[in-house]
Amino acid sequence: MIETQDELLKDLEAIRQIPIVPTMLEVICQTTGMGFAAITRVTEDRWLACSVRDEVNFGLEAGGELQVETTLCNEIRSHRNPIVIDNVAEDPLYSDHHTPRIYGLQSYISIPIILKNGDFFGTLCAIDSKPASLNNSKVINTFKLFAELIAFHLQSIDMLEQSHKVATELRQENEGLASANFDLGNFVYTASHDLKSPVANIAGLIEELSDSVSKENLNRTEIKQITDLIKSSLKRFSTTIRDLTTLVEIDKVSDEEKSEKPDLHEMVEAVKQDLQSMILASGAQLNVIAADAEVAGFSKKNLKSILGNLISNAIKYRSPDRAPKINIKLEKYAGRSYLSVQDNGLGIPVEKQESVFTMFGRIHEHIEGSGIGLYIVKRMVDNAQGEIKVSSVMHEGTTITIIF
Repeated sequence: MIETQDELLKDLEAIRQIPIVPTMLEVICQTTGMGFAAITRVTEDRWLACSVRDEVNFGLEAGGELQVETTLCNEIRSHRNPIVIDNVAEDPLYSDHHTPRIYGLQSYISIPIILKNGDFFGTLCAIDSKPASLNNSKVINTFKLFAELIAFHLQSIDMLEQSHKVATELRQENEGLASANFDLGNFVYTASHDLKSPVANIAGLIEELSDSVSKENLNRTEIKQITDLIKSSLKRFSTTIRDLTTLVEIDKVSDEEKSEKPDLHEMVEAVKQDLQSMILASGAQLNVIAADAEVAGFSKKNLKSILGNLISNAIKYRSPDRAPKINIKLEKYAGRSYLSVQDNGLGIPVEKQESVFTMFGRIHEHIEGSGIGLYIVKRMVDNAQGEIKVSSVMHEGTTITIIF
């Protein structure tokens, strides 16, 4: 059965899912003339009624419990054999037994329910305050058949649950493979385009540099221009490699990392150190607004990557008319967290706002970038089962909000 906080209550629910159970208990009462029949779940320390037919007001309903040590079912759990008593008063084994005395029984029959894997589930039983004719093949075989049918249905329910679990896992794996295949296709596309371009530029520039150096009169200005261009191409190459590496490792988050609750202030400080030269060159001001700075739902590695991409974009796409002002805000209400990065930059054209999170979704073509950063952010947010939204006004700024 499914593991839950109370295993027995799940077993009770499993019995309720078997449609023929009420009919079984009705047939038992009609066949034996007894007034109370039940299917019980019995463990070492608990006795639970899973389904009940009570025609004599015994007072026990489905979900009701008895002290297991007061029942004969507890003995059946130990030896796994049926107990059949036509008349307690005349039975040499049970005339002085505590169970009939406690519950006022004169007739009793109980058959063990053994699951296909050999586990003891409980019993199919019937009781009455008057004697009954039970110790015959017709009654006993009927009880055994019903007990086997119950075991079969329980096994079927368990198999359905396992099948559902496997199907869910397979679906998740297939979704992961589809995503991986999509990323692989994009990876190949990027490798054949974004990587080829800087490599070709570097190769051409090295040729030019070689020609310049071989001249009798060195032109230092020309050589410096060429080396600066080489550095720029190498930087672009390095950025693309870094983004692709991040893309490949998005799904590689350990259980320990998943349980992390990074502090927003610490993560922003770490990003500021990485982007120090960009921040200084642009004069950017970063403000963190958070009453509760703990971020649950993202690993430190992924949160830093998200903030790094959003903050660097806010600086790259700054307005030429003013220094960048970037507000990083974390708000929590109604059980959800809202992490936003707001800038006062160029803004995003309306027609491009829906595509900014796609791979190679470049916002402004005149500003250099790999076109992967916001796609990486979107993938990380999706993996955390969150949402990401963008709102922007041209020449005023952009706000990107992550809800998780």
